[in-house]
Amino acid sequence: MKRKTVLAFTTGAACTASLALLIAAAPTQDSTEPDVKGNQLGETDPMAEMMRLATPNEHHAELGKTVGNWTAKTSFIMDPSQPPVTGEGTMSVKWVLGGRYIMSEFKMDFMGKPFEGIGYTGYDIAHEQYIGTWADTLSTAITSMTGNMDEDGTLTLYGTATTAKGDNLIKIVSTWIDEDTMTDKFYDQMPDGTWFNSGTITYTRD
Repeated sequence: MKRKTVLAFTTGAACTASLALLIAAAPTQDSTEPDVKGNQLGETDPMAEMMRLATPNEHHAELGKTVGNWTAKTSFIMDPSQPPVTGEGTMSVKWVLGGRYIMSEFKMDFMGKPFEGIGYTGYDIAHEQYIGTWADTLSTAITSMTGNMDEDGTLTLYGTATTAKGDNLIKIVSTWIDEDTMTDKFYDQMPDGTWFNSGTITYTRD
């Protein structure tokens, strides 16, 4: 089979699979009883709903405020009995996948070694929550997070981080100081359920 034929076949198969998913998601009855979100069963257009779930909205616009280049000053507590370890790095934030996610690339020297991290943040319209992932050179694991934004623009994400001592619940609180300054505060959950502020990064727009 020629390469063009293979590509055409593969594309056709992908489209067929997508259509099959849409058909499977279509209502199978004309009931007018409301579903858990108050919609009338039997009246939802699968294609329209798919487009709604795929279209960036005001929550994505909020994330867009971070797009740009930043200088980062870091302070992390590696040992509670010792002063925080401080440093300076850079962060670049840009839109990806048509404005559905922001991608953050972070770089710095950490304790004498190069450190890099990549994060993706978005808003899951279907589940009505902010979502994020993080991967860096200090781990082979990817941290997934979910959370919500307060009315003042403070975003709080929760996730489970893999550490040398095992998995641990964390939260990251992102706060705007002004249009060109923001902070990320990192918290680790202690055995008694309290939160320990293990680090802070302050970003200044370049």
